[in-house]
Amino acid sequence: AMKVLKLMQTGISDRGISALVEALPHLVELQVLNVMNNDIGDSGIVSLVQTLCQPSSLKTDQNPPGDKGLTTAPHYNTTLQELRIGGNSGVTGAGLGRIAQLISALPALTRLDMSGHDDTPAHLSDTAAMALAEALPRLPALDQLDLLFISMEPAGFQAVMQAAEEHPTLE
Repeated sequence: AMKVLKLMQTGISDRGISALVEALPHLVELQVLNVMNNDIGDSGIVSLVQTLCQPSSLKTDQNPPGDKGLTTAPHYNTTLQELRIGGNSGVTGAGLGRIAQLISALPALTRLDMSGHDDTPAHLSDTAAMALAEALPRLPALDQLDLLFISMEPAGFQAVMQAAEEHPTLE
């Protein structure tokens, strides 16, 4: 089964990412996904992360009949370790804010790149920055967070920095 998928600098757009979103539930052992430096927009990147955050329905098929163990469990993806979505020209601060609300469902992440694009830096509102700050403690394995080409308001920046400083593995 595929464990690493790198599609950086391929020119993939929202249309192409929708095909990937359809395939994701079948990639049950995916540990690394890199779609950096493409032309993906907010809708594509949010759809991608939403799909990653849902445990594969294929995994429930492996349970014995009558076993509801996975259906009652919280919805987490415990396989994905590296998610690199930075540098996409169509992604705005609003899209990154939505992703910040979702990423808590990826507790195995060790590396997360949510950088903006160097030509069109993203601005995180205080609400989006606070969502990111609240997500960090729920990502206990995270040891690298990339936020290049992103601006924040002082309060949001302070919240993210404090959460990062208090994080046990983030350097």
